[in-house]
Amino acid sequence: MRRFFSPMSDENQLTTDLLGDPWTEARDPRGRKRHRRLPQIAEKVAVLRASDLTVEEIAARVGLSEPTLRRYYFRELKSGPALAKSLIVEAMYAKAKAGNVSAARFIREEFSRGETAVPVAREPKPQPAPDLGKKAQADMDALTAHEGTGWGELLQ
Repeated sequence: MRRFFSPMSDENQLTTDLLGDPWTEARDPRGRKRHRRLPQIAEKVAVLRASDLTVEEIAARVGLSEPTLRRYYFRELKSGPALAKSLIVEAMYAKAKAGNVSAARFIREEFSRGETAVPVAREPKPQPAPDLGKKAQADMDALTAHEGTGWGELLQ
């Protein structure tokens, strides 16, 4: 008896489509797509934060919810003024190199301001005491438990 090859056997039905390509489940199309972090929005958030706007106002201006803004642009919200200032200094430096006299004066003032600024060293964070377990803490307490009691005089 001769066996025939059937391309639609049970083992092929679950893993390939009619053309023989691998078959995968379709993604669920419901719901909104995740926000993708964009450098244009990041720069806008940094500039708006540098202009002393609140997170609520920035979220309304950019068109994002506050949790989304905090999740994807937390660096810009934390250090927005410094980022915006660094962007301005970089742009002015490029213009100064191109020959713009006003930009060169601005850069010279910024550089002289940076030379006079004293770098501030960060304070080291205090090291927390190591967490002892229940038994280790009981052993440490037992070493000094006799002090200040009647037993303390007898044990010495």
